[in-house]
Amino acid sequence: MGLAEYECNDPPCIHVVSDERRRVFAVFVEDWDGNILPVPSNELEKAARRLRELARRGFREAGPNDLSY
Repeated sequence: MGLAEYECNDPPCIHVVSDERRRVFAVFVEDWDGNILPVPSNELEKAARRLRELARRGFREAGPNDLSY
């Protein structure tokens, strides 16, 4: 993979990086300040299950006006 694939033009970004030779991968979240934080894949899997459940129940993603709590 080229470095351009890991550019974050619209943060936050989620990057999945793999090492073919070692057969390992890592997931990172890049924030608005350029901080890159590792995220365990099991946490992403839990979040994806929760998202699917909420979508199935008719929920929508909160927009900027919904986040002013």
